[in-house]
Amino acid sequence: MMTRMRSFLAPGCTIAALAGFATSAIAADELVISTATPPQHIQTTTMTEFAEALESRSGGALKAKVFDSSQLYNARDVGKAVARGDVGMATVPSPYLSRIEANINVLDLPILKGMTAEARAEMLDGELGDRLNAMLSEKMGVVVPGHWPLLGRVYYWSTSKPLTNFDEFVGMQVRIPGGAGPAALVEGMGGVPVVMPGSDMPLALQQGTVDATMGSIESVVQQKLTDVGVRYGFWDQGVIGFLIPIVSEKYWGSLTDDEKALFTEVWNEVVARQRLANVAVDAEMRATLKDWGVTISDADDASAMAMREKMMPQQEAVIAKYELDTALVELAAQAAK
Repeated sequence: MMTRMRSFLAPGCTIAALAGFATSAIAADELVISTATPPQHIQTTTMTEFAEALESRSGGALKAKVFDSSQLYNARDVGKAVARGDVGMATVPSPYLSRIEANINVLDLPILKGMTAEARAEMLDGELGDRLNAMLSEKMGVVVPGHWPLLGRVYYWSTSKPLTNFDEFVGMQVRIPGGAGPAALVEGMGGVPVVMPGSDMPLALQQGTVDATMGSIESVVQQKLTDVGVRYGFWDQGVIGFLIPIVSEKYWGSLTDDEKALFTEVWNEVVARQRLANVAVDAEMRATLKDWGVTISDADDASAMAMREKMMPQQEAVIAKYELDTALVELAAQAAK
C-alpha cells in the first residue's frame, strides 16, 4: 500500500548531474512543499518520497521539507502561493487550477467517461498533457516539472440517499471542488452542483447543506467521513482525478540545468510508482469502507455510456462557454476512442 511505501528509487543518477553537484555548493534554498492532506494520505506520502529521493540522488545538494495537513495553505489557495514564490512546490487537484487555465476542464468532459486510469495517464504524458503544461505555465508563471500523480477515481458519496443508479441524482445537491467539467457532469445527471472547498465539505454533509459530495475514496477514509454520515458511494465511470505538480519559478531558477534534469527524472520515477500504488489503494479502501458500513455501487458499462451520450449537450456548452482549445478537445476525443 502506498501509505506504507518507503524509498524505492535506484541510488544512481546521471554522470552530468553528479558533475554539476561536485563543482558547486548547494544550488538552491530548501524546497518547501505544501500539501493539504494528512501525513498518511497518498498525496502527502508521494511528496515525502520525492523529498527523500531528491536529497539522496543529489548527494544532499537539494533538500526539501514537506508541510502536510494544510499547515501552510489549503488546496484551493496553494497554487497562488507557488506562483508568488511563497511555497516552492505543490500538487494541486486539477479542478482548482481550471479556474486559472480553463482548458484544464477538458479532462473532466463527459467524452472521457469510461476511460481507465492507465489510458488517461498515457494521454496526459503525451501531447495533450504537454500542451496543458505549457498553457498553465504561461498563465500562472510556474513550472510543471514532470508527470501528474494519480488522485484516482472520484466517486459520489451521500449520507441518507442510497446511490445505485443515475436516476437517484435528480434534484440532489452535490458538492464539487470546482471546475466546469464536474459541474456539467452533475447537471447532466439532473443534480445541482455546489462549489465548495474540501475543508467546508464535512460540516456541510453533516448539516444537510448538501446531499452528497464528489471525492476520492482515500479522502473519505482519511477524513473519516463516516463520522459525518456518509453511508453510500457510487462510481459512475466518470472522473479519474490527477494532481498537477507545480514549482515556483523562483526555486526553479535557482537550479542548474543538471539539477533541473535530475529533479524531473526523480519526480517522474516517483509518479510512476505512485500511479501503480494508487490502484491498490482504491481496492483496499473499498474493503475498509465496507467494514465501516458503507455501500458502494458501480454503474454498469451500458448505463455509463448511455449517460455519456445524454451529457453531450452539457459538454458542448462547456466547450463553447470556456472557449476550450479545439485541438485539445480533439486529442481528448481521440484518446477516449
